[in-house]
Amino acid sequence: MTQEDPQFVSIHTVADRFEADLIMHALEKEEIHAILRTFEETPYNGLFVSQRGWGRVLVAEEDVTKAREVIDPLIQDLQKTRLYSDPSELDPLLWENLRQADPRRICINAQIRYDSEAQGYTFSLLNGTFVCLPHQQTIEVLHPLPHPDLNFEFYLVVLHYLLEAQNVPLSATWISEKDIPGGQMFFRGPHKFPTEPLLALFGRKPEIFRAAAQSLGGTPVEMGDLGYRLWAFPRIPLLFVLWEGDEEFEPALHIRFNSTVTSQLESLDSIWALVNVVCRNLKAAARNILREQSDI
Repeated sequence: MTQEDPQFVSIHTVADRFEADLIMHALEKEEIHAILRTFEETPYNGLFVSQRGWGRVLVAEEDVTKAREVIDPLIQDLQKTRLYSDPSELDPLLWENLRQADPRRICINAQIRYDSEAQGYTFSLLNGTFVCLPHQQTIEVLHPLPHPDLNFEFYLVVLHYLLEAQNVPLSATWISEKDIPGGQMFFRGPHKFPTEPLLALFGRKPEIFRAAAQSLGGTPVEMGDLGYRLWAFPRIPLLFVLWEGDEEFEPALHIRFNSTVTSQLESLDSIWALVNVVCRNLKAAARNILREQSDI
């Protein structure tokens, strides 16, 4: 059958290439023959793409019901990742598990301190200091970060780190997100790392990157044109590696993980949320530096 075969019908409009790849791969696994028609290949290219979506998925009429059973759960999962914003939306079981956990084990595994009187865990994230109070289901600020908003993602990664961190030493191996099991497919589309706003700030101003990273407690590493190691958590360092742009190449910013990262955060969602938290604070630190320079 060809794309013009009248027995093929449109069953879903995809928002972007990531969603299209996810759906087409899932349909292929179920042996459902599908056709992807992007609006880039039609007269709607450009002007109306943002209003009509990125493209359409078509299947044979007899496969419509089966295809919808495959597609609908995928779309629901994608929508969930875009909805959560308030810490109150956290799964209550996370708080319950933390209340029931052994503080001594958590302190050893996560390399943090426990205040038995306050019943709280004191921890550092970048250059900020906080106390997590499971019985009150809140996190209080002791020393603030450049980006002051403790949103859903912040709470999510803190609770998962406290519950999942392991007493595992760092390795000598650094990996990209594509080397994390499942990461090549996951860290795309809506889960792509938010490095573009950072490049807009210091892609051609490495001195701003240097100052921002150092303000967050970063230490230089010999990678790229300029690299810094930031301690997201006591057991989770991240490397930010900047390649400066020139007349031939655009600047690039790469993030690298210690190969033990999945021993400290078990899910790709948590790793992605942690990168978002760190990037927001690196961006806020850079903006603070630029603002200070403009006031001089």
